[in-house]
Amino acid sequence: MICYFFGRLSIGLFFGFLAIAGCALAYWVVGTESKDGLDWQLEKLDGASTLYETNGESVEWINFILQKVWRSIDPRMFAFVEDILEDTLQSVAPSIIQAVKVTDFDIGTQSPVIQKIRVFPHHPGQPDESIFGEVSFSLTSRAVASSHSRSNVKSTPPGLSLRFKTGIKAPLDVKAELTHISGKLLFKILTSADPPFLSKITFSFTSVPTITTGVMPMSKHLNLMRLPMLKTLVNEGVKLGFADLVDPKSMTLDIQALIGAATRDTTAIGVVKVDIRQAIRDIHAKVGEARDSYATVSLSNQPGRQMASTRVLTNEEDPRWNETLCILVHQDDILADTMIDIKVWDADKVNFDDLWGSVSISVKDVVLGKLDRLGNVTGWCQQEHAVFDGWAPIDGKDMSESRIKLDFKMTFHPKYVVPVENILLDPKQRETNKEDKEEISPDHKSGILSVQITQATDLEIGDPGVTDEDLKHPYNSNTIVNPYAVLYINDLKVYQTHAKLSNPSPYWNAITEQFIKDYDSAYVRISVKHSIDLERDPVLGTYAFSLKDLFGPTIEKYKETERWVPLIKGIGFGKVSMLIRYKPVKLTLPRELRGADVGTLIIERVMFMGLKPPMEAETFKSTKAIVALNVDPSIHKRLRASDLKQLEGSNDGDNDSGTAGQYAWSRKRLYFPLTMRYRTAVYIHCFQGAMSGSKATGRFWLKEVCDNDWQEVLVGLHHYTPEKSKEANRNEDDWPLNGPYGQVKIRMKIVPGFSPVHGNLKSFTKDMIGADPFHNEDFKVKAQQWIREESSENTAAGTERSKSRRMSTATSEALKERQEHIQNEDEAEDEDDNEDYNYDDNDNGSSDDEFVLEGSENEDANYLENMHEGLKNKKLHKFKVMRKLEFGKDYVKQKVDTIREGFNSDDRAGRTMAKEI
Repeated sequence: MICYFFGRLSIGLFFGFLAIAGCALAYWVVGTESKDGLDWQLEKLDGASTLYETNGESVEWINFILQKVWRSIDPRMFAFVEDILEDTLQSVAPSIIQAVKVTDFDIGTQSPVIQKIRVFPHHPGQPDESIFGEVSFSLTSRAVASSHSRSNVKSTPPGLSLRFKTGIKAPLDVKAELTHISGKLLFKILTSADPPFLSKITFSFTSVPTITTGVMPMSKHLNLMRLPMLKTLVNEGVKLGFADLVDPKSMTLDIQALIGAATRDTTAIGVVKVDIRQAIRDIHAKVGEARDSYATVSLSNQPGRQMASTRVLTNEEDPRWNETLCILVHQDDILADTMIDIKVWDADKVNFDDLWGSVSISVKDVVLGKLDRLGNVTGWCQQEHAVFDGWAPIDGKDMSESRIKLDFKMTFHPKYVVPVENILLDPKQRETNKEDKEEISPDHKSGILSVQITQATDLEIGDPGVTDEDLKHPYNSNTIVNPYAVLYINDLKVYQTHAKLSNPSPYWNAITEQFIKDYDSAYVRISVKHSIDLERDPVLGTYAFSLKDLFGPTIEKYKETERWVPLIKGIGFGKVSMLIRYKPVKLTLPRELRGADVGTLIIERVMFMGLKPPMEAETFKSTKAIVALNVDPSIHKRLRASDLKQLEGSNDGDNDSGTAGQYAWSRKRLYFPLTMRYRTAVYIHCFQGAMSGSKATGRFWLKEVCDNDWQEVLVGLHHYTPEKSKEANRNEDDWPLNGPYGQVKIRMKIVPGFSPVHGNLKSFTKDMIGADPFHNEDFKVKAQQWIREESSENTAAGTERSKSRRMSTATSEALKERQEHIQNEDEAEDEDDNEDYNYDDNDNGSSDDEFVLEGSENEDANYLENMHEGLKNKKLHKFKVMRKLEFGKDYVKQKVDTIREGFNSDDRAGRTMAKEI
């Protein structure tokens, strides 16, 4: 065609042959390149086919590189592996072994060998972003610990030294080496569009891998391995650890989170708020001996780790709680199809609690979660909304046939989401995205607090000879500590880590997330304790800080900080590393529900108004009262008739003044330690005349009172009802204000957190062995603040207390002397704690629980002295055997008190504390 075309144009032969040569060259070049491309494609397909074959692909180049770099790896990078091994062995250990410690960890000189990698072909229906495959690996080495001759040993296997702590306080040291392991792993890799372009890796064993370990004793004098229990424990413990990863079980690693590519955030996505109103039960419905009812809210996959509970009511027909419970939900709960369980129980002191019934709602339905075709969570509802409101059957029947029903309201409140900025966008587009971000509402004071207790260092017991006089202790300063950390939110114990044996620098890496009701008033306390056999664990040190001081007064969508905090006010020293994150949620709680469960109730004045028959105003001089809390242990305080004063202008005949029949106790302040504030009510019992005289009772619930403000609460007087009676504990209803016997007005205030008044509680003294949270100037500052507030209010009311606004030097010295005197003597038990509520007319004695606040120049000192008198500083026995005997006595007494006391006690409230697993 070219020759014909050139001939028609009369082109010469030279140009004709030149054109033919050019076309031939072009054909050769194009054909060669196509062949090279085709050969490359064929080679690629041939290489890829080896991945699909049964034999798989040889990966000797990976093994070569792995062997070269294996000994260059720092063993300290495997600190988290030691923690996993300790927890796994401890979970399968018999009861005689109390704890397990990895004293040494060595990765060995010989690396594992990857035998082959096989990738499965893509099948229809599988997502394009996923890669499925199989890996075979093995490791075989000669045990060195059990070898009689070590001269020819050229390589050592991975190994670790273990110390078992037994109940008889006899540590058992053994050496375990991994001599052989082989198995197959199934893996699934999900790709991502964001660096590092890998999202998650899920792997599981096809079967339990073949494992052989060499276990030998560390002692030359006694071969402990002749005890088959220890050798079996190590061998089987490692195998059981791998058994949890056998198909269909698996483990998923978030690659982006591991390398820090994921967005900084909490794992919880929001808060589920449940208002438990009431339940009704047909009396003929069989639920065992249903007498004491309570309700719980928990997640189905971890009911023991995160649970909220109501008060236990002595009502088997129609208990009314009217309580608000909150629980966190996580993104993994959507994937795992976790249920939110609302259960009603019948409490039992000896046997297991009986279940009335339950209702469950899927977390995915609550948060309106969305999944993609790969099974990843792509989103959830970003606005707070109601999930359910009304009655629901809890016995598994239809509403019309149900005999047990529950009235509740459930709402979901998501956290604020921080959009991830795309660095590929131009600056103008990024600024536009910033302007579109949602603003935080000032009414949203609640949030999610994530606390990661990473590690501690330099933990030691202080020398009693050089320790402050207030913190002297009988413990040996040369002892290596067995530390564990305890976390408090607003002084409520919420989390506890494992104990690390003989480790002054433990690595915990324990994470917990907690719901924070009020950012402005929330504070965190971290304590590290020393675990001792058959003794109360003393506190090495404690430290408290508020979120506002940590993050600042303004609430942002995400706050994070990592810091070392010192441990003080205990028997020792050290510091703890903590990573703290905070995310606000779209939840508006009324102020009375944002308070702390732990605090101090201060009652300044109790005033009677408009007494009605049979309570007579004419006989007010014989009127006595008891102020009590309806919790265990019993806390009640007397108000004497001699301290009751008639207010000016409240003559009996002066009905026009509006103050007729008003009498008040205002000379004494009453202090009550609170540990379950939102399950506690205050009872006012009034008595006139002798034992057979007139009686009346008033009640109000502390869940209706705000924190940190002086308030006046009006309470109606009704028929006399002891606070521990079944009738008083039937429901959490509000009693009518217009009582048939008159009214009581109480001026009171709740101060959140621990105070010296908590020293009267056994739960506090056992939890704070060797510690003084109020040491130095911390408590003095709190007391001065209370004094200044009271002084300013009294001044506005016309009361002259100008001398109580500043702590003088003489007052401080007097306070110091008073504190030393208190610490050098054991105060008697509160004589009012076991008194009955019946009085005779001759009972005019004073009570240790009554604190006098005189209007003198030493008012500040008296105020502090009286508060410190509530702190009973029990001396620790110098001899170890005496402390162990006291521990045994307390243990038996606690078991007896559990049966003797009611269900609403400190011990039962402690069930909600989470522990590291």
